[in-house]
Amino acid sequence: MTVDLLAPLDVAGMMLTLDALHTTKKTARLITGPLNAHYTLILRGNQPLALQAAQRLLSGTDTEVIDSMDVNDDRGHGRTERRTLRVVSCDDTLFPGARQVFRLRRDTGGLDGVRTSKEIIHGIVSVDADQASPQHLNHYARGHWAVEDRLHWIRDVTFHEDDSQLRTGTAPRALASFRNLSLNTFRLAGRANIAHARRDLHDHTDTFTVYGI
Repeated sequence: MTVDLLAPLDVAGMMLTLDALHTTKKTARLITGPLNAHYTLILRGNQPLALQAAQRLLSGTDTEVIDSMDVNDDRGHGRTERRTLRVVSCDDTLFPGARQVFRLRRDTGGLDGVRTSKEIIHGIVSVDADQASPQHLNHYARGHWAVEDRLHWIRDVTFHEDDSQLRTGTAPRALASFRNLSLNTFRLAGRANIAHARRDLHDHTDTFTVYGI
């Protein structure tokens, strides 16, 4: 969903979580202004000054920020995950409407508990600590990454979206729509492994059967 499509919707008071593509000052002002809502935005290299400022604010040892941290362990689907989130207060000088910045570390591994990968994510939110505790922010970030893992990661890795050379006109948007259509078709067919489904459902007749055609 793009920011332009959000404008007509009544999202007043809601928390909108958006990935780094939408982390712009214009979007932040739209959400906290005309939409009268709140945001959780992911900071990456497209906002280098805000990211650097957040990293400085969030530096230090866990012991120093123990009162503003949340640690959540999850086990299932053949893996374990620990999500460690630390948060500090900030203001509009970091980003329009900003009230807190957070750093989320995701450590994942097998069911034996051995960690095999680490990811660190920085983000900003437009609500203060009284409205959103570290536990709340960990929940918001987890909900956002459920979409990332279920949709964007598959589009990037399985469909190689990031490697696409199409950059002009409406072609990128059209291809993204076709990828989403394919994903929905596979899931409607009850297929959990999208990579396998791509290899199996090449025949038009099989695909149309999924839709009862």
